[in-house]
Formats: sequence, structure tokens, C-alpha cells
Amino acid sequence: MSKKTFSVDDTLYRAQAKKLVKHLKIDEPKFVREQAGLLAQLLAKVTPPFKTFPKLSGKPTYGGSVTVGRIAVRRDFFRAVQRVGKAASWKDKGIAKAIRAGDSNYIEQRLKYMKSSNKKNLKVRKYADRLHDAKRNARGRVNRSVVATVGMKDPDVNKGLKRAMDRVGTAKAALAIAALRLGRPKAPKWIARHFGKVNTHVNLRRNPSIAQFTATAKGIEWASSRIKQVERFRMVAMVKRLEALVRADAKKAGFKTR
Repeated sequence: MSKKTFSVDDTLYRAQAKKLVKHLKIDEPKFVREQAGLLAQLLAKVTPPFKTFPKLSGKPTYGGSVTVGRIAVRRDFFRAVQRVGKAASWKDKGIAKAIRAGDSNYIEQRLKYMKSSNKKNLKVRKYADRLHDAKRNARGRVNRSVVATVGMKDPDVNKGLKRAMDRVGTAKAALAIAALRLGRPKAPKWIARHFGKVNTHVNLRRNPSIAQFTATAKGIEWASSRIKQVERFRMVAMVKRLEALVRADAKKAGFKTR
């Protein structure tokens, strides 16, 4: 599991924003918490699964598509694990008998001599989730170059695939729960249902005003790779909001504003 720490402090909350907050007499800790929540939500948004990379602008959402995620997991799963097939589907009576008996060694030896089989020279093992998980990279994906393992038996492989597909949304959940704890709306059900599985901590301090969250999950490296881009966007958006509040405040006082 990869661990990444995202924080909102003077990196995001710079002197310009501090000056504007002071001018408007805004509750600084409350404002920092709000901005940290928006940052966490945007990081969740840019964490897969999604069809295309989402826009940073627009109404804050968690984005993504569970359908796209399930399709990607299914593709990656079968890059790592192949079904041995039903006993009745094999013309080779020896392999059919070995499948029924669970004799993976016999099947592996026989596959070495099957030149036309797409399972030629593949290892054959009783299925366990580690057959898939061990072949995933740091971002949770299975590379095309990975050599698959043949899993026995088909019902066990199918259950493993279902478990893998049911994990879609876990990386988003690790950041979405941070956003929730920082005051943002709850994420959609397909993300929120993973909240009990993720390891996320939120820390709020007043002097100085800091909001920090630490999230751990497979696939969270996607957010890590975009952190600078997201921080820059949130910094600009935050200052624009404060400037709008300044103009509104000045207008109320009778000053002409642009």
C-alpha cells in the first residue's frame, strides 16, 4: 500500500490570501478548513476511475465512473489471471480429470507441450487473490507485459474477479472521506461504501491555522502525481473568491467596483 500525505498550510494558504482574510474579518481556521476540504474533494475527482481526465474547474464534484472502473479491473484481472476452463470444455481427458481433482501440477506440465494453447508454459495455481494483487503495480494496474497465471478452479477465479471489481472506488474513498471530515458533501454511494476500508487521518490546528490529511490506498498515486497542478488551481480559485468577497464588501459600503 502506498502512503501519501496531502496538506493545506502556507503552501496553499499564502500571504495574499491571509491579507484578504484579515481585511474581510473571516474566521481564518474555518476558511482554511473549507479550502482543505475543496482540495481533498478535487484530489478525489482526479483519482481514477474516470473515462477522461476531469476538468478542475466547475462545480465541485467527486467525478468518476464505477462502470469504467469495473471494465478496467476486469481487463487487468485477466492480464494477471486466466481461467483454466471447465473440465467438460477440455477434449484432453487427462486435463479434464486433473481439473476435477484439482491437480495443478499435472495441468502445468501438460500445458508445456500444447503449442497452440494461449496457456502454453503458464504456471497453474489454486486461485487466491494474491495471484492478481501481486502482479499489480504501484498504481494498482497490471502491465501488458505481465505473464498471467492460470487459476483453478473457474468458480474460485470468478469470485476473485467479483471481489476485485467490488474494490472500485477505494482510492477515491480515501480522499473523499477526508473531504467529508473537512465539511464537504458526502461522496456517491459507490465511493462512500469504501469509507470503512480506507486509512485516512485529518488534523486541524488553529495556531497557526493548518488543515492536514493523510490518506492511504492503492491507486492514490494518481492524485499524488497531480498534487502540484491541483494546488495551483485551488490557490488561484481561492484568491479569486476572496477578491470577489472584497468587491462585494466594498459595494455594500457604497464604493464603485469593477
